Amino acid sequence: MFKKFFILITTFLFLAASVFSTNVALAHQQKAAETTVLFNKRSGQLEVSHRFYIHDTEHAVQSLFDKNADIINSNQTQQQFADYVAQQFLIQTLTETDLPLTNVGYEVEGKFFWVYQETVIPSKLAGIKMFNGALRDLWPTQINMVNIEGKGNVRTLYFSNNKDWLITEF
Repeated sequence: MFKKFFILITTFLFLAASVFSTNVALAHQQKAAETTVLFNKRSGQLEVSHRFYIHDTEHAVQSLFDKNADIINSNQTQQQFADYVAQQFLIQTLTETDLPLTNVGYEVEGKFFWVYQETVIPSKLAGIKMFNGALRDLWPTQINMVNIEGKGNVRTLYFSNNKDWLITEF
């Protein structure tokens, strides 16, 4: 009887510790962001969607702009962060011709902050060269993953450490 009780208590404590440690881990900065570059043949637009963890952006805006900056409730802070992301994300053709992106908007959605951009898809594009420095100037361990979709198989690039400009060919 005592042995069964001991096993039950041990199991309960193990499960409780697991749940607690998971919640604590989720509260820490992720230092990771995801961007999707979509070649939308229907609209003729190259659509860019940046997704950041809201917890990361909360810390970032207080370092980048003002210690009282509020990414969740302040439209001004949201616009500042969207402008920052736009300055940190660049696309060129393989011949190093800039593809200027138009800022489309931004939004807070659950635990994410989204920034949207677009440009017209150039004709006869053999590949693209990209720079994604968002938050990497603040945190050297920041990893920015970029998925390129709509040109055959999905390609994924990882911007981390000293990787500044990366290339994908079609």
